[in-house]
Amino acid sequence: MYVKRSSSRDGFTIVEILVVISVIAILLGVMLVGLQGASRTSKNLRSMNRGRQVFIAWTAYSNTYADKLLPGYLSEGVQDKWRVTYPSPSQQGTLQTENTQTYPWRLMPYLDNALDPMYGYREDVDELKNDYANENNATQHAAALNVISATPEFGYNAYYVGGWWKMSGTRAHLIFGDTPVTTDSGGQVKGRLVATNLGSIRQPERTITFCTSTFRETGVYVKNEKDPDGAAWVVPPRLCETEIWNSFSANRLNIQASRWRPGVLASTAPLPQGSAGEGIEVFSPEAIPIRRHGVTVPSVSADGSTGQLGIPDLLDFSRWTSATTVSSAPTEEFSHPCDPVMNEEEPSP
Repeated sequence: MYVKRSSSRDGFTIVEILVVISVIAILLGVMLVGLQGASRTSKNLRSMNRGRQVFIAWTAYSNTYADKLLPGYLSEGVQDKWRVTYPSPSQQGTLQTENTQTYPWRLMPYLDNALDPMYGYREDVDELKNDYANENNATQHAAALNVISATPEFGYNAYYVGGWWKMSGTRAHLIFGDTPVTTDSGGQVKGRLVATNLGSIRQPERTITFCTSTFRETGVYVKNEKDPDGAAWVVPPRLCETEIWNSFSANRLNIQASRWRPGVLASTAPLPQGSAGEGIEVFSPEAIPIRRHGVTVPSVSADGSTGQLGIPDLLDFSRWTSATTVSSAPTEEFSHPCDPVMNEEEPSP
């Protein structure tokens, strides 16, 4: 007897299974990208929230000192001349002047001595809190004081806001404090480059007070190494007439991939062709802006607004000093005479 076979079949062919697996992989990839983007957004929002707290403390400092801005740097000699002292966390004695040259200890009282606003970005922040509070262990406590002095999440625009003070001979000298701006006409515009009180910031909505920063040696940086330390100050692309850093397009070079080291690139070993993203090339070791999460730099302006700045934004010198308003040069090309005291050896206190 003839039996007609059914044309239907059970199961999937190998091709169908591979198609399904491919679709699932694509969907998982899309989900992963979305989750990574959401994670970066969340981290940047938390960073800007910490920056906002730092700004509120910065404003409180100015209110306390008759509108004077928080100094960015006070050398040991200046502190000694002005007889400036800062109490230790336990209120027993004072901190060493080597720890109080940068801004964090001047701002700590206005943050109720809480570490989270300036150091919440660190994975070891809980350990730092314990060492900071425990003065019975002198070695660990001293190490914590050094970390607090040197590595806040946000660098202060110290050269142009608040000011960088060093001794010159027997007097305290404000770097760029009396340097005139050179204009396109070849003339000189008299006026201070440094804002030392709130009223002297002509464009508060544009002027950076704080942004995420880290200290970099010379080289090219596109991909950040994991959680680099912060720095207590941050500098613009140029300091006076000296180029410090500039943008770097990774796709413009064609070299062997074997010369690439993730995270840090010496200028003699640039990125391979096809590397994604735009980075920063450092020409002189300094504290520079860092894109800690993603491709933008969390920042706080002098009017209290927070934002995410790209590298092209940071190349605009009007973000760094109000002195650009009295210069006819394009803000991206702004420069001014250097201050000889910057590299002058300072007398011992």
